[in-house]
Amino acid sequence: MTERFHLERIGAEDPSDENRMSGYGLLNLFQCEVEYRFNTEDMSLEEAELYIRDVLNRLPDETINDICKLAYEWKTEKMSSDTVEYPTGLAEAEGRDILEFMSVGEVELFRNPYDQNDDIFGAILGGGTEWDAENGMEIMVHGNKVLEVREYLGYGAFAIWTESDENE
Repeated sequence: MTERFHLERIGAEDPSDENRMSGYGLLNLFQCEVEYRFNTEDMSLEEAELYIRDVLNRLPDETINDICKLAYEWKTEKMSSDTVEYPTGLAEAEGRDILEFMSVGEVELFRNPYDQNDDIFGAILGGGTEWDAENGMEIMVHGNKVLEVREYLGYGAFAIWTESDENE
């Protein structure tokens, strides 16, 4: 039997908005504790915990490889246009080694804003990278499919879904 995943230290993210919740738990990909955030109007605590346990913490190799590939492309582009001093080993890092130069501190969980009956959630893993420490990082995921790895832009659910995703 699969052990149940539970968020810890669950509470209102903002006292003025009782629907915005957060809790802390392990993110397997980066082997660290992160703050998971979600809106209780969009998903229940149980739905959030199931998505974290069954999807985000069990990403298939293909998904992890896609994250690494997209991060590598972003790193290569950024490093080729900068003269900044980078950490030793970053230029040569590729494949899963690139994860050592990335960190995640928070994960926003979302339901499709255009279709509340869509049972495939999305997430944005937010953090930083050694090659673009100034702008932060977002890893956009729909279900377990990687959409993009980029600098932080802060579009939330609208970075995962567009109006064309309505009633698909």
